[in-house]
Formats: sequence, structure tokens, C-alpha cells
Amino acid sequence: MINKTPNGRWRVRVKSGGVVVGDKTFDLKRDASSWESEQKGRLGDGSWVDPERGKRAVSALIVEWLELRRPSVSSKTYQTDEYLLRVHSSKKFLARPIASIAPSDVSLLLNGMLTKDLALTSIARYRATLSGLFAYAVANRLVRSNPVIEAKMPNGTGTLGTREVYPFALVALRDLHRTHQEVAPAQADITLFLGLTGLRWGELVSLRVRDLHELPGPSVRVSRSGPDGHEIRHRTKGGGPRSVPLASELVPLVTKRAAGRQPDDLLFTAPEGGRLNGNNWKRAVGWSGTSHGRRVHDLRHTAATLWLNAGINAKTVQTWLGHASMTLTVDLYGHFMGDDANRAGIDRFNAALGDASGTRKTRHKASS
Repeated sequence: MINKTPNGRWRVRVKSGGVVVGDKTFDLKRDASSWESEQKGRLGDGSWVDPERGKRAVSALIVEWLELRRPSVSSKTYQTDEYLLRVHSSKKFLARPIASIAPSDVSLLLNGMLTKDLALTSIARYRATLSGLFAYAVANRLVRSNPVIEAKMPNGTGTLGTREVYPFALVALRDLHRTHQEVAPAQADITLFLGLTGLRWGELVSLRVRDLHELPGPSVRVSRSGPDGHEIRHRTKGGGPRSVPLASELVPLVTKRAAGRQPDDLLFTAPEGGRLNGNNWKRAVGWSGTSHGRRVHDLRHTAATLWLNAGINAKTVQTWLGHASMTLTVDLYGHFMGDDANRAGIDRFNAALGDASGTRKTRHKASS
């Protein structure tokens, strides 16, 4: 419905089910007619959004989205989302109406983060969180499209987002285990367990006695995770549960820990009982002085590289690690995946070096 106002302008009111759902005034009648047709078309194809609802500030949308999201994600994920949106969104961006945010605005924000020397992984994580926010707005017809989708990651190197994979060799892992046994006998087995199963710390501290299985072979079922400072949740970082086989030398270690405990009791506990804490465990075993600069997470990398070097295929390693895709596994550990051609090549090279060394020694002795 288009009506001329007393001041000579043209007012458009669009109705749906007898209710006015759009109301706007134009200087020219053709502009009013065009807008009316556009709104009616969107009502017809289901893409219509209420212009008034799009006037809400981004900051208000964040509060609503986080509150609705809280029950469905872990406390760690919730806190990360809240932190990223609060710290890396400029005040000007937060005050903008949600319907006014264009892909160029998001790109400008992401490029600004790059100039602050932030890690590319942090920028990507922020972008994913922001995209989730606007996907919620689209689903609830607050805006027509998600501006983050068209905003690409900025070009540039940023800072290194993750530390280099720095696994222990098997000999070094066993040496580390023996060292920890000398200073903290009750907690040292955790070192070996992490290094041979590839579990994340939060997964290890959440294991129960009932998670140990004997068929089809000794294994542990990983279905929960509780990073330090957060509640134990009934899902892992990778999503669904998985089974991880236990090397023979781990079986007596876990059998001893499970003895006399109830099925729902934690398998690994602090010396005084109760849930393990990462910082306390590292102090107990003297991690900083014995790890040669590695992180506890490098024990997970240790298991992965030991599996791959033993000839276990990447798809199986992906499953045991709980990675969402084999691409992630290969990207992380591809350079540790030796093949027959590489081994044969280095064997020939070493043989050639040995022959050359022997020849030089023979000639040297002859000349002397």
C-alpha cells in the first residue's frame, strides 16, 4: 500500500496476514513502488526480514547468541567465543546495526587483526565465531545474508599460530618416563600413557574405570573431556567417542590403577585423590626441567609419529587421535610418514657414504 503524505512524500506499508511488517517513506513514488515490490517478493519466497529488527546493535546480538549457546557448548568453548567477540571486535563495530554490516566491514576487521601481529589461527577462530553469530541472525530473519561468508581470511603470514610438532623419540620417551619415576613414582605412568595413546590431557583426566576394555583387544574408550578449570563434558574435542588401543606395556599400568575401584571412578587421579590438575602434575614430575622445551601436548604428537613410523596407515591414526578429517592428520604429521622409497633411498645413501669412507681410509693407510 502506497500513500502520499501531507508533505509530498510517499509512504509504503507492506502487510502480511493483515499485519504491517514493513513501513518506509520515500521522496519518489517509483522508489516507493520498487521497494514495495521487493518486500512482497521476499515475503513470497521466504527471504523477507524485518528492517526494524536489523537495527539492533551487534553487541546486543552477541549477548543473545551467547546466552542461547551456553547450554549446548562446553564452558571452554563458551568462554573462548565470548573472549574473541569482546576483545577483537572494535567498539565502533559492536555499536553498528547488524543489518548494516557488509562483507567489506568484516574484511576490514580481519585485516586490522593481522596488523596487530595476531596469529592467523586466532584470526580464523574469530572469523568462525563471528560467522556463527551472523548465521544465527540469518536463521532468525534478522538479516538476509551472512556477511562473514564473503569476507575471506586476510593475506599475510601473521604470527605462528601453533608451535611446531615436537615429538619425543621412543628412546627419549622411555628415558623421560624413568626420570619421572624417580621424582614422582605415583604420577610418572601418566607420561608413558599419554605418549603411547595420544590422548589429550582433558581426555586423560576424564577417563573412568569403565572406559577400559579387553575386547577385541586392550583399549580405552574416549568419550569425555575436561580441560583444567572446566567441567567434564560428555564429548571430546573431535566430537564423537573413539577407541584407542593400548600397547602391551600400558596394560599392567592401567590394570593396577583400576584395581579396587568402582566403574565410574576416575582412572587417573591426583595423589590425594580427586581430579588431576595439569600444572600440579607438571610440578610433581618436574616437567619444565625434563621435557627439553616440549609441551605436554607433544606427548600426543609422540604417539601419532610413533604409530606412523610403525607403518600404521594415516586413516587409522586419524581415528585413534579423534581428528575430524584425515587432512588434518596428514597436514600435521605428513613429514613423519616415511615410506619404502624413502627408507630404501636413505639405506643406499648410507651405504654409499660407508663405502666412500672405507675407500678413503684404505687409501690413507696405503699412502702412509
